[in-house]
Amino acid sequence: MATDIKAIKDLVVCSYYGTSPNPTKFSNNDVKEALHKEIHNLCYDYNSYRRNKLDLFEILQEAYDEILPRYVEQIMGTFAEIKTVALGQKAQFVRKRGRQRAKQFITEVGLSGAYESFRLDKDTFEVGGHAIGGAAYIDFERYLTGDEDISESTDILLEGIQEALMGEVQKALIASVNAEDRPTKNVYVGAGWDANAMASLISVARAYGGGAVIFAAPEFIAEMGPDAIGQPIFKGTPGYAGATPVYSPKDIDDIARTGYITSFRGTPIIQLPQSYTDETNTTTQINPAMAYVFPTGGEKVVKVVFEGNTQVDDWQHRDRSFEIEAYTRFGVAILTNHNWCVYENTTLANTENYPTKYPVE
Repeated sequence: MATDIKAIKDLVVCSYYGTSPNPTKFSNNDVKEALHKEIHNLCYDYNSYRRNKLDLFEILQEAYDEILPRYVEQIMGTFAEIKTVALGQKAQFVRKRGRQRAKQFITEVGLSGAYESFRLDKDTFEVGGHAIGGAAYIDFERYLTGDEDISESTDILLEGIQEALMGEVQKALIASVNAEDRPTKNVYVGAGWDANAMASLISVARAYGGGAVIFAAPEFIAEMGPDAIGQPIFKGTPGYAGATPVYSPKDIDDIARTGYITSFRGTPIIQLPQSYTDETNTTTQINPAMAYVFPTGGEKVVKVVFEGNTQVDDWQHRDRSFEIEAYTRFGVAILTNHNWCVYENTTLANTENYPTKYPVE
């Protein structure tokens, strides 16, 4: 069967972004359905799967290679520098020594969970990739009867790799919170929400880029309560002038429109995509206690490298069930220094009440 690999690959990409490769043929709403139909036609039963699986794997590999770097760019492009290199190579990043105002070093993260901090003696440093990936299990009998669909499994594969990418970046950020040389003004650790503490962190970040942006989990943002602008929120704190905390009209509109506030004292808030690592929706993928404040100009804090191409293959078990597996090589380094800040709400860091895959050690 002749297969238009490029056309199906375009459907995979467009399905993810909610666009249409051919507006005269597909609307945005039925691109996903068209993709499922094409994949189903390619592998509609076990014999067709065995005959056409190499075409399917090639489609997924090319689509994921296009989607994954753009996914990281969309979520973290404000503070992340992203490079793609060939397999076996390392990405080289340049540190701007002329703008250095304090000690500067990097924390590099590997999948083993070992974090290494060291000071840079050169103007450049290299970051390599580590393999991350996942697999979608397909029951042989259910596949034969049509109760399982490969197109749904490929969706799960992409989602799993995306979560792994976010996890690697998050581990690197969390590892840098207690870094030995981090300035004390760049970290706030406290129970609950303190608007003035966040304002202080923002002022530090703004000094290095002209602007700042807050990245946080949905749970953290939900705790960012009404703010008495310019005055301490809590009674008993020095300078409390009897102000009653109130949401601004914009905050009220944002909550009604999006479910959460989208700015704090003029600083944009970007909500990180939360998900769960278990079927009981208990353990979070993104640590709910953490918020990161990055400058919007100057050197980007997170360095990301994609090494080589995504690889897709299958593995068959003795009961004839099989898995479709995908992995990519991905590396992260954090430029842990003086120009970005961290807020940890210890109330949300209680792992008994808020279990998370990536706690602060």
